Amino acid sequence: MSIKKYKKQTNKNILILGYGKTGKSIASFLKNKKLNIYFWDDNKEALNKINSRFLKYTKQNLSLFHSIYASPGISKNHKIIKSAIKNKIKISSDIELFLNQLENKSNILLAITGTNGKSTIALMISKVLKVKPLANYGNTALENLQKINKNIVLELSSFQLDYLNFIKPKVSIISNIKEDHISYHGNFKNYQKSKIKICKYQDEKDFAILNYDDHNLRKISLKKNFTRAKIIWVSLRKRLKGGISFLDDILYDDCFTKKEYKIKKTVFLTHFHNKLNFIISYSALKCINYQSYEALKVLSAFKGIPHRVEYIGKINNINFYNDSKATNVSATCSALESFNKVYLIAGGSSKGGGFSALKKYTEKIYEAYLIGETANEIKQVLGSLCKAYICNNLEEAIQKSYHKSIESKNKYPILLSPACASFDQYQNYESRGKHFKKIFNQISNGTLK
Repeated sequence: MSIKKYKKQTNKNILILGYGKTGKSIASFLKNKKLNIYFWDDNKEALNKINSRFLKYTKQNLSLFHSIYASPGISKNHKIIKSAIKNKIKISSDIELFLNQLENKSNILLAITGTNGKSTIALMISKVLKVKPLANYGNTALENLQKINKNIVLELSSFQLDYLNFIKPKVSIISNIKEDHISYHGNFKNYQKSKIKICKYQDEKDFAILNYDDHNLRKISLKKNFTRAKIIWVSLRKRLKGGISFLDDILYDDCFTKKEYKIKKTVFLTHFHNKLNFIISYSALKCINYQSYEALKVLSAFKGIPHRVEYIGKINNINFYNDSKATNVSATCSALESFNKVYLIAGGSSKGGGFSALKKYTEKIYEAYLIGETANEIKQVLGSLCKAYICNNLEEAIQKSYHKSIESKNKYPILLSPACASFDQYQNYESRGKHFKKIFNQISNGTLK
């Protein structure tokens, strides 16, 4: 179907960039609104699979479109986006469409972002509220629009926030801000700018929960017009006056209840970063007046999410941990904080950031087994601080680290925590984590030596 046919109906033409899960959800939501829906995807194979109900954009005049909807991960440097900005065409997203449907409704919106921890926090809060975590978590917002109840939990990546013109949650959460996705955003400043958008338009009746232990967040919060929301600081390192702290096994609520709570030790809470996820989730629930003891009861029963410092088992008294979700160096550093010594398996595809932060944790890395396109770069960073070996693939890295742990008799855990994206060798971090589990099972049942 020719685009020229609709030239006189400019307001009815929309273009969706990206024929993936998000793009399809936008098309499904808009299909009954008498619009001419066009798709573009840089992947020609995806473009050839476009449903016959929709149209393919073949790079005609962009001015024919009323709006462009960008899928997350499509850079603002993309030629179509740059041209749309130049021609002052409205650029939107599935999240903006979703939020527009909530206008004048009494829903309570809790929005979570951060370099690390956001998925865990979103799921923990959702478990208590008995709702689905939406957006970046994997449950597309528009497909769940008719299923939402009063409380809405959105996990938002920097990509999704980048294309949001306005968001005003009742509770915003920023778990941390570390260097990540530099190849997409161009620099750390742009990445920070996208993250803090989550609380930019809040007012005095709203809450912003921030991690006091994150130096970048403390520094950014001092900027003029950062937010008008009431800031709730949380910390694992010091008792905060007027904030929420988790020291040893005691949660100190100096903000809402002015009480102390003894928290039962669990496998989940042995990991340092999970304690942060715990107090952030507790704080968010208190912002919407949830009962403390009921919240703590459900949160204390939480066992974690797959691929995030996930304990998968033991072979010959050697523990194996799958942290494939650690797709940046700060996530790997966070995981290392929970161990005394490990055999670290790291490496993958580059996201544009460096690995120098690993130097602070080399006393915890007994040996490193490195894979993927960043293997040599990580080895150079580690230098003489710890032994590091280049491996051809994940299977080789697991076998070598496992046999070394047996030979040395130290029985240190084997931790897959890549500090990198997976796209050089895997479709996503889930497939990488599943492969790690598969190799573990093969070693365990004797089919792989």
